[in-house]
Amino acid sequence: MSGLLASLVELNIAAAAAILFVLLARAHVTRAFGPHAAYALWSMVPVAMLATLLPERTTETLVTEFLIGGLPASLAMMQADATTSWLPLAISVAWIAGAIALALLLIRRQRAFLRDADLGLAGPAIVGFRHPRIVTPDDFARRFSHDERKLILTHEQVHIDRSDARINAGVALLRCLFWFNPLIHIGANAMRVDQEMSCDAEVIARRPRVRRAYAETLLKTQLATRPLPVGCYWPAESQHPLAQRISEIARAPISGRRRLAAAAIVMTLTTGAGVAAWAAQPERTIFRETANVLVPFEPLDREGRSTANLTRPLLIAAAFKAPAVPQHWRGDGEVTADLCVTANGRVESIALTTSSGDAQLDAAALRSLEAARFTPASRDGKAVSVCNQQITLHITEPASPP
Repeated sequence: MSGLLASLVELNIAAAAAILFVLLARAHVTRAFGPHAAYALWSMVPVAMLATLLPERTTETLVTEFLIGGLPASLAMMQADATTSWLPLAISVAWIAGAIALALLLIRRQRAFLRDADLGLAGPAIVGFRHPRIVTPDDFARRFSHDERKLILTHEQVHIDRSDARINAGVALLRCLFWFNPLIHIGANAMRVDQEMSCDAEVIARRPRVRRAYAETLLKTQLATRPLPVGCYWPAESQHPLAQRISEIARAPISGRRRLAAAAIVMTLTTGAGVAAWAAQPERTIFRETANVLVPFEPLDREGRSTANLTRPLLIAAAFKAPAVPQHWRGDGEVTADLCVTANGRVESIALTTSSGDAQLDAAALRSLEAARFTPASRDGKAVSVCNQQITLHITEPASPP
């Protein structure tokens, strides 16, 4: 369940970022390229979300098993995770409960609208997911003239041709899954507005001589008595900006060259949203056992040449800067450390495992190892990172001055 929650968090962050961008850009896009481009811009949201489901970037790190309190590290981590397993469970229960509650609310509204539609009290609207259809109220012929009815039905037919009802169903599903994110609900309402304005523009493009009649029909139409969460009705859900719709209707048509530019810009932004969402995922590290790994930890000198011929077992190479041994140190000592060495031979992390008994000497030895360079481990002829590699330094007292 924790893996599912992590995926949902990534989806939620990607969706929120894309929605915020579209909310900031939609007005400018509408003015420059028309409502079709603004409506198409919402494709950034699903693309960004789907991009988070692609395999993330990975790096391979080779590890050896080590003990924590007498237990293998893997078992110790499992015991630690078991103590906090209740938190993902509680979050999962809260998320599922919220999603079900919102889904039941939307289903209740949908059924109430369909019930009114059966009684001839609701519409004009598009209802149905698999087979969308147009519903109209019983007084449709009395309330609207023949030309007005043709305009309204053309508007609804555009919704059917573009599968807008199915798109709205997908938006309703996202609202249920991410019910806790206000940007999801704000974006859903804004998308419905852009959807209606794009539909208006399509009707005017098909019948350019009816701009005035179309605007008068918009003003004449009243809001439906019940909301329709999944579907498309005339006009759209919630208080619709009729003034903005009418101003767009009166606007001169967008040229073909500008439409091509808008399509290119929307495609570029959508692709960029997907790439950014994928690249924003944290890099995943794959840990592998070192059974079939050759680890030739040979120190290198400053010119990058191997110093194997200068190195004795368990002693610092002569080409390296040896630890600064404190003057008070007498005798022999050992310092053992666990190292993580990257594929380019540099020390990524270091931890003291066996102390020499002197804090200053331990610190000097760790600094020396941290600055060291190594021939990286290799697997199948390819350099790889290695962790938990123990290195032991034998340190003797400073030589007496002549």
